[in-house]
Amino acid sequence: MIINNFECAPILLIGFNRPDYMAAQILALKPAKPCKIYFAVDGPRKDKPEEATLCQQVREIIKLIDWPCEVKTLFREKNLGCKYGVSGAITWFFENEPEGIVLEDDCRPTVDFLRFASEMLARYRDDTRIGAVCGFNFFNLQTDKKASYHFSRHMDVWGWASWRRVWRDYDIDIANDPQRVCALVDGAIATPYYKKFYKKIALGSKNGLPTWDVQFSLLFLEKGYLSVVPEKRLVANVGVSDCRATHTGGYVYWGREWTIPGSITFPLVAPDNTTCDEA
Repeated sequence: MIINNFECAPILLIGFNRPDYMAAQILALKPAKPCKIYFAVDGPRKDKPEEATLCQQVREIIKLIDWPCEVKTLFREKNLGCKYGVSGAITWFFENEPEGIVLEDDCRPTVDFLRFASEMLARYRDDTRIGAVCGFNFFNLQTDKKASYHFSRHMDVWGWASWRRVWRDYDIDIANDPQRVCALVDGAIATPYYKKFYKKIALGSKNGLPTWDVQFSLLFLEKGYLSVVPEKRLVANVGVSDCRATHTGGYVYWGREWTIPGSITFPLVAPDNTTCDEA
């Protein structure tokens, strides 16, 4: 189905206990009317009985999809958390689709992002140098002002898209091997800041990483992937300072501008070269 002059790629929506966020997410998708949505909702935590009602409310948000759309669901009865719940949902998604867009409930996409991601997925489908398409440009930096996007060695998961060919190599347990992580980071092309960051995060937890995304970033270092990043932020992180957020909740001073997305002009203008922008 082609709406607004583009055919939206399949979308995975990942939710948990915030029905207000998921309802807003569905409304954000409505203008693009994607024809395939995968809907994954984690289960309630044992020590928080009130979450059973909240998780059920999130599941029922699916009723807001009132356009022609194939919907598949993955509803967990038990809580798997940020590490296994999110990564498991993404694995489920790419088992069913060769490529698509991944959105957690607080990563609010613009229609421009949905079109941008869909076009970039098609353009770089067979380019094994490219590992993902990002929707988040932290500070709206880009060296080539004439291009619509640039390439980065780093991966941001606040609204992104990728291919099965990339996710199939994802290793959730990579951070459990300190020697492998150190060797990987030391041998990778990255700034000293990022090398220190990856080592600190991956090796700093005595009980292993409680999340899934750092492992994905380590995959990018291991494979030397580049990500496609738009010239301007096309996804808003509306939950970065929400007290309900697992890792950033309560930090009200964090990135207020990150809640404000921009726009991009179509047709897109590709960079002259597929090389990393060091901006």
